Amino acid sequence: MKNYKYLGKSNGKKFCIEGVDVFSHKWKTLGECDIVLEPDTKKPFSFSMYEIETDSKKVNFLAGKFDDEYWSFFIGQKEDDYFF
Repeated sequence: MKNYKYLGKSNGKKFCIEGVDVFSHKWKTLGECDIVLEPDTKKPFSFSMYEIETDSKKVNFLAGKFDDEYWSFFIGQKEDDYFF
């Protein structure tokens, strides 16, 4: 399991990663999943990896739902740099 930074959750109306509202773009699945820990309980969940491409950049993230209706978002990190 890699280290992931929890970015927050959303009800599906708006959520920005690196200045990009993920709900305003099509999510491309990367065909991979990884285990993330729910921030409060530390219970493991399997989330899918996605990519969004805008005119100026690509944004990679993990997204999924815990035991509620909210989308939760994580991004990979390695020594303060994001990666996948």
